[in-house]
Amino acid sequence: MCKSESPSDQVILLSKEEAIAEVRRWLEVEQVDPEKVFTATGDSAIRYRDLIPHLEQETPDGKLLLFAISRGRSMRASRTASARTLLDILPQPPQPETPPGS
Repeated sequence: MCKSESPSDQVILLSKEEAIAEVRRWLEVEQVDPEKVFTATGDSAIRYRDLIPHLEQETPDGKLLLFAISRGRSMRASRTASARTLLDILPQPPQPETPPGS
């Protein structure tokens, strides 16, 4: 852990099954194009359709992908919690007055 890194900054790795379920959700529910590039380095590219085989076979790329998917979920959860906290801080708008007898 770096000096600037707090324990809450550490990424909790998903299990292989959880990561595969997350990828399936992206492809089936969010309908991400399977041909879309998930990551690329130099001449190598990994497309969404390639994620599940890499994760299932636990290739070296699959281990990095597991970390990336885990980190993405962690960051999304953190942003959601931050947004909820912000909404809790904001004052609620006043309710419109209803005229008597309505």
